[in-house]
Amino acid sequence: DIDFDDEGRSKVIDYVIEKYGRNQVAQIITYGTMAAKSSIKDVGRVMQVPLNEVNDVTKSFPEQLGASLKDVLAVGGVAKKLKDKLNGDDVEKAAKFRVLSEQDNKIGEMIQMAKKLEGSVRNTGIHACGVIITPDDITNYVPVTVAKDSDMLVSQFDNSVAEDAGLLKMDFLGLKTLTIIKDAVINVKDSKGIDLISDEFPLEDKLTYELFQRGETIGIFQYESSGMQKHLKDLKPTAFEDLIAMNALYRPGPMQYIPDFVARKHGVQEIKYDLSDMEEYLSETYGITVYQEQVMLLSQKLANFTKGEADMLRKAMGKKKKKLIDEMFPKFMEGCEKNGHDKEICKKVWSDWEAFASYAFNKSHSTCYAFIAFQTAYLKAHYPSEYMASVLNHNKTDISKINFFLRECKRMGITVLGPDINESVMKFNVNEKDEIRFGLSALKGVGEGPVNEIIRARKEDGNFENLFDMAHKLNFKAVNKRCLESLVLGGALDSFTEVTREQYFGATRKFSTLLEELVRYGNAYQTMKETNAVSLFGETDEALIDQPQIPEVLPWTNIDKLDKEKEVTGIYISGHPLDDFKLEFKYFVQHTLEQAEMSKDLLVKVAGIVTSAQHGVSQRGTAYGRFTLQDYRGELELALYNEHYEEWKSLLFKGNIIYLEGVNKKGWGDRYMFKVSKIKMLDTVGKQMTKSITIKVPLDRINEQFIEQLDGLCEENEGSHKLKMRILDMEHQISIDVKSGNKMINASFEFVTALEEMGIQFKLN
Repeated sequence: DIDFDDEGRSKVIDYVIEKYGRNQVAQIITYGTMAAKSSIKDVGRVMQVPLNEVNDVTKSFPEQLGASLKDVLAVGGVAKKLKDKLNGDDVEKAAKFRVLSEQDNKIGEMIQMAKKLEGSVRNTGIHACGVIITPDDITNYVPVTVAKDSDMLVSQFDNSVAEDAGLLKMDFLGLKTLTIIKDAVINVKDSKGIDLISDEFPLEDKLTYELFQRGETIGIFQYESSGMQKHLKDLKPTAFEDLIAMNALYRPGPMQYIPDFVARKHGVQEIKYDLSDMEEYLSETYGITVYQEQVMLLSQKLANFTKGEADMLRKAMGKKKKKLIDEMFPKFMEGCEKNGHDKEICKKVWSDWEAFASYAFNKSHSTCYAFIAFQTAYLKAHYPSEYMASVLNHNKTDISKINFFLRECKRMGITVLGPDINESVMKFNVNEKDEIRFGLSALKGVGEGPVNEIIRARKEDGNFENLFDMAHKLNFKAVNKRCLESLVLGGALDSFTEVTREQYFGATRKFSTLLEELVRYGNAYQTMKETNAVSLFGETDEALIDQPQIPEVLPWTNIDKLDKEKEVTGIYISGHPLDDFKLEFKYFVQHTLEQAEMSKDLLVKVAGIVTSAQHGVSQRGTAYGRFTLQDYRGELELALYNEHYEEWKSLLFKGNIIYLEGVNKKGWGDRYMFKVSKIKMLDTVGKQMTKSITIKVPLDRINEQFIEQLDGLCEENEGSHKLKMRILDMEHQISIDVKSGNKMINASFEFVTALEEMGIQFKLN
C-alpha cells in the first residue's frame, strides 16, 4: 500500500510495466451489481414496458439510501431494519410499491422479476488503485481481460479473490496531500528564494508542536477534524510519538482511551502495567496498548511466540478472525506459564487484546500518517501563506472547501486578494507582502492558454499600465472576448481604475460593448505595428486608430456585481451580499447556519441569501417549497409545507435575503429535521424589532464638546427610531433616564458603530 503524489501516480504504473513486463502486470476488475431501481429499469426495457410507466414505478420506490427490493417487499411487510429509517413520504411510497408488486399484470411481473435480479452482476469496472504483479506470465495464475480505455491487462478475479489466490497486490494510491506539500515547497522557493526539503524538516520543531497544541490543524493531513482539534488541545503534544499515538487512537473504538492517554501523559493518572515485563513496549504510550506491533512484541516476550506466530496473531486481530485468535490462546497461556507469569493476569491481558482486536491499528501506518501531518503542520507554522496557497490550489474545484479554507486564511491573518491581471499567475500564488493572490485559471472560461499569454505579455513588455496598454500587448486570438468577460466579472481588471466593471459591457458609438471595441482596437493596433506603419517622425502612428471611448452607464447594484463575480469565480471575493446587513447580523442574528444544522431542540435565529428555490406538489397533493440558504460560513437546505409554505412562499426566490427562526427536531428514525417557525425579509428585521435605542453615558463624559459631537451624529442619522438617554453616575452607583426631546434617529450599523467609536454603550429596544 504505497501513496504517491496524485500528479505522479501514472508514472509509477508506467515504471512497473517497464520493469516487470506488460504480461506480468495487471489492474484488478470490479463487479458492479444491479441496484433496486436499475434492475426495475432493465427488466422493464426487456419486457417492453413503456418508459413512462417504468419511471412512475421507480419514483414510487423509497428514496432511503440502501433500500432494497428484498427489504421493501419482505414477507409480512417492510423489513423492520429498513422501516425504522424511513420518513413519512418513504413509508407511503413503500406501501404503494408493495401494492404495485402484487398486481396481476406486467407491472407486478416486472417488479417480481427485478427482485430476483437485484444484486446480480450488471457491469465491470477497474479497481481505483490495485495492481497485480506476478513472477512470470500472469495468465499462468489468473484469467485476464483487457480494459476499454487502457492497454493494460485486467485480472478477472476481483480484489478479495486475487489476494486469497496468493497474488502480490500493490495499491498505488494518489495522495493529494503529497502534491500539496510539493507545491508549497515550490511556492516558498518562488516567493522567498528558499530551497526546502520536506523529509528533512526537524521533528523537534517547537513552532510546529505549538500549532498542534493550539489545535490549529485545519488543512493538516489526518488531524483537522473538530474532535481531533479538541483532543490535541488537551494532549498538548511535545514529541513526534504523541502524534503517532493520537493518529492511531482517534478512531472508533480506541477513541475511548484518549482521556486516559492524556491524563497519564500529564501525570494526572497513574501509569500501570499488568505485568512489569510489559513496560518495555508500553511505556511510549503510557501503559495503553495502541499498536498491533506492541501485541506482536509482547506475545514474543511474555509467551515465547516466534516472529511468524506473532505476525499471525497480528493478522488475526487486524482481520478480526476470532476463530484463529481463539486457537492461539492455549499457546499464549502455555508460554506465559513457562515464563512464570500469573495465570489470571495473563488471561486478563489476552482478554484486553481480544477487545483490542476490534480496533487494532499498526504503528507503521500511523507513523507514515503522522510524518506527513508533521510536514504539513511545519509548512503551515513557518510558511503559512505559501502553504495555504497550495491548499487552495488543490481544492479549487470544491467551492465549499474553498470557502472553508478562505475562512481559515482570515483567522490566520492572511489576506487573500482577488485575481489581478498584473499580479496573478495560473494558480493561487504569494506576493511580496505575503498575501495570497487568486489564480487566473480559477476563473470560469479562462484556460491555460489565455493565462500563459497574459504572463508572456507581462514578462516581455512589463505590467499593463491601463486598459489600452493591455490591448496593445495582448494577443486577442489567445485571450478572446469571452475570456475577457470572465476577467472583468472576476475583478481581474479592477486595477484599471478609470473603468468600472459595468462600463466594459456598455455600448460605445460603434459597438454593442466596450469589450468588443477593445478587442477590435487591439487587433488593429497590433496589425499596424506588425506592418511597421511608421509616421514621418519615426513613431508608430497610433493617431490613425481611435481609442475606444469609455461609455457612461448605470452602475450595478452591489448584489448584481457580486452575483456576476460569483458566476465566474464560484465564490464571493470582493464582498458578500450580506455585508449590507452588518447591524442585523451583529444584534439580531444569533447563530450561523452551521450551528443551526448541528443544534438539537434549540430555537435558532439565522439569516442568509436564498441560493436556490424549488416549488412543487407532493404525491399527496400537498404544496411545498425547498430552498437553500447560505450565510458567511455555510449553507442549509430547508423545506416548508402546508400553511407555512402558503404564508412564506413569496419569500422563496433566488437572491432574496431573509431572516429565519426554527428548531432542529428529531424526525423519523434518528434523523433531525429543521422546522421553520418564522421567516422575514432581513432588511425589515431591524425596523420591526427595534423601536428605540437607549444610549448610556457616564456623567463624567458629559461636556459641551461631547454634546456637540453626539448632536451632530444624531443630525447625520435622522430616522424613525426614538432616542433615549441614561446618565450613569458611577461614583454614587445611580442612573437617571433623561428625555432627549423629540429626537428620532436611524439606528443603522453606521450610527451604532460611531457610538462604539465614541465609547458609548447602547441598547436596541
